[in-house]
Amino acid sequence: MLSSIYGYDASYPHDELVQNIETALTQFCEAAVPSNFLVNTVPWLVHVPAWFPGAGWKRKATIYRANRDKVVNETFGWTKSQIMVNATSPSILKTLLTDVATSELSQYDIENKEDIIRWAAGTLYAAGADTTIATEAAFVLAMLLHPKVQKEAQAELDAVLRGRLPELGDREKLPYINAVMKETMRWRPAVPMGVPRVATEDTIYRGYLIPKGAIVRDPEIYSNPEEFNPDRFLNKALAPAPVFGLGRRDCPGAHFAESSFFLMASTFLTVFNVAPKPGRPFVESKPSSNALSSHPIFECIVTARSDKHEQLLEQWVEI
Repeated sequence: MLSSIYGYDASYPHDELVQNIETALTQFCEAAVPSNFLVNTVPWLVHVPAWFPGAGWKRKATIYRANRDKVVNETFGWTKSQIMVNATSPSILKTLLTDVATSELSQYDIENKEDIIRWAAGTLYAAGADTTIATEAAFVLAMLLHPKVQKEAQAELDAVLRGRLPELGDREKLPYINAVMKETMRWRPAVPMGVPRVATEDTIYRGYLIPKGAIVRDPEIYSNPEEFNPDRFLNKALAPAPVFGLGRRDCPGAHFAESSFFLMASTFLTVFNVAPKPGRPFVESKPSSNALSSHPIFECIVTARSDKHEQLLEQWVEI
């Protein structure tokens, strides 16, 4: 995500910028869960001064906001400085800033547009980074728990790719991989409780009743909803789970997210096998319930499928 949005190479361990971003994202996810702070339930507490006993949330908010602003400004400033010396890699931010720089706008309009771009880039990263990691972790967990699915997906990849790594153009040729992706996002959605919102009354949507306050997995739509079963999505008439939202509030980065997930999932299964640690019973730790996104925690062994597959990945990394 950092590379796509900012052109920043985050491949170095203990990168200070990455650590700052992770801190800000963790704080954002904590703040986004309504039940974490009493002020979300008792709104008049917003008027309580920060020094008042029990107003720790307000002191936290001040720190969280400062960290957020620091990260947004640091990442934006880094890319802009790299553009000035023509040293940055292609990125979304570079394209947008270059368009502004070459336009015939007043200095005021340029600064205004740059500020919009600064926060748009920060929003893209905040919305996509944590959820992408959560989805990819859920995918690896699914392959760990369902070795038959893993082998079937690898067989499809081997038949189509014939000794090379996958590309976006291969996606339509890989129906089972697509089914595995859809089932992963349905089975373990990255944001399991959704962005906080509520139906204030019974609602009819396209013939479906959404009862006031209802949160359900309807077995009439997805049979055995707790079961991981990619075969269900080989039926093209079955709509994917609405993990990206609906209507005007659907995720504007859905296509980008799906493309990234496809490349990760298909490349991972092309090159690697995943299995439980030998001699140890598999145990999945329950993720924290006070965060916006869900990160399954588990141990596993990831190995190259063969020396040939390992060389294939090494060649790609060198490129």
